[in-house]
Amino acid sequence: MKITSFKLRVCQPKGWEFNWRDDLPSVKMTMTVFEIGTEDGHTGIATSWLPASPVEIADQANHFFRPLLIGADSNDRERIWHEMMAHARYLIMPKAASHIDIALWDLVGKQTGLPVYKLLGAYREKVPTYATTTSYDSVEKNVEVALAIKKRGYNACKLHPPAIPDLDIEICKAVREAVGPEYRLMLDPTSAYDYDQALRVGRAIEKLGFYWYEDPIRDDDVAGLQELCRSLDIMVLMGESTSRGPWQFANYFNQFAGDGYRAVADVVGGITGLRKVAAAAELHNRRLEPHSYGSTLVQAAHLHHILAARNCEYFEVPHPKETLDFGMKTTIEIDREGFVHAPTAPGLGFEVDWDVIENSTIAEYK
Repeated sequence: MKITSFKLRVCQPKGWEFNWRDDLPSVKMTMTVFEIGTEDGHTGIATSWLPASPVEIADQANHFFRPLLIGADSNDRERIWHEMMAHARYLIMPKAASHIDIALWDLVGKQTGLPVYKLLGAYREKVPTYATTTSYDSVEKNVEVALAIKKRGYNACKLHPPAIPDLDIEICKAVREAVGPEYRLMLDPTSAYDYDQALRVGRAIEKLGFYWYEDPIRDDDVAGLQELCRSLDIMVLMGESTSRGPWQFANYFNQFAGDGYRAVADVVGGITGLRKVAAAAELHNRRLEPHSYGSTLVQAAHLHHILAARNCEYFEVPHPKETLDFGMKTTIEIDREGFVHAPTAPGLGFEVDWDVIENSTIAEYK
């Protein structure tokens, strides 16, 4: 079906703030809304989120990709993807291309009347969740949040420590004692350690029975990741910081750097790019656990992939997530057993609150 419109909205709602670390000030949040329309009247939607101005993403998408999209067949997603990513690898931010791809999948779902995961080829109808915390500096706060997550019904909890090794180990010990020996815990220091620190913390959380160890060192330290995986029994996951599409993962697979991998659909080329990374990981007998932190529609893009993937165990849910549900009438919810169920509505399956979007729009590109 021919694409006839491409609209971008830059939103900056009053009072919408996000705080990643409790020792840092909150930052104003912004959103770019991508809308791709076809001659049959359907519209595919995606939303980016950033703790900074989204104008650059909108400018780039409008300048580079409008000529590519208008008049194209909305079913030609693979061709469109390659043409966009040829720019995204070298010239512009890949977030623009990634969100256009997500919007195209939402569009074809609405055209066919199917949820995206059905278009991808469904593997399951529900998936267990873990909650991922923001970063807290105190032992007490980490314990409090982990207990709240367990009480809410999430199947596991991922901690983001302050990245001070001795304090991080103390936090992990206290949280393990509080939640009990059987509850699954993960640790993500967001690539903050050097190798020796990563090894020391890794050995400590192995003894505490943590389930995985995420991004302990920088993703580009391939040799360090190889050695860390050889030295630790705990599963080491990496990859979410790669920022130029799925091609960067080939080196990790070939070098056996990482026991498992993380990828971000809104960076690696949307749902199409995420699928490519996941397929390559599966061929190397590795799991791909997507990073689904973001706006509701960013979370939804990852959810649909996970529902159509075998080599993934969990769906990641931000905690707290209410801040990231801005601009939506319907959002992703977990059941009492900590599962997220497959959306039933066509496309991504969640409804935008257009009144809220309209009232917070500060710029438009039509």
